[in-house]
Amino acid sequence: MSDKDIVLHDNYSRNNHNEKDKFESYENNRYETAIQELRKKHSRFLKITAVASSIFVILLIVIIYKSQKLAEKNQVLAIEKRLDRLEAEFTSLKIYIASKLDQAIKEMERDRNTTTTQNSYSEKTPSPTQKEQKDVKPKVHKVQPGESLVRISRYHGLSIKQLCDYNNLDSDSIIHPGQELKLTP
Repeated sequence: MSDKDIVLHDNYSRNNHNEKDKFESYENNRYETAIQELRKKHSRFLKITAVASSIFVILLIVIIYKSQKLAEKNQVLAIEKRLDRLEAEFTSLKIYIASKLDQAIKEMERDRNTTTTQNSYSEKTPSPTQKEQKDVKPKVHKVQPGESLVRISRYHGLSIKQLCDYNNLDSDSIIHPGQELKLTP
């Protein structure tokens, strides 16, 4: 190889090297541009995702709030229904108690009138002897299946306490069909 060949070879390799550098520089620029575009797209994607997530969270909060309000409203409506029912029961109970009081007052007046009549009658007639009083049998009720102290006492116009006292029972005593209960002391 001669000096001339070496210079040409050296020029060729320098030219080739410059073109390589230009190509690499061009490739690097393209690569950097592509990376920047990807970063922009990634940034946009992150922003869109953040906005969508925010909207989702807000919608979720609104739905939960609305459902709680609806649940509270349903509870209020249920309470109002119960109060209405209680008010109706209370009104019917007031009417029942008033009628029972009227009935008791009438019975007391009747008893007072009867007592007054008996007192005037007893003054005129002699009282029965003790022997005759012992012969009087106490009234008795024979318990039927399904009957309770409450039902029997109501049927015979007695209080539960009276019925229990006449028969030496507690108010929570159990009675059985066929059992005989005294209705007088």
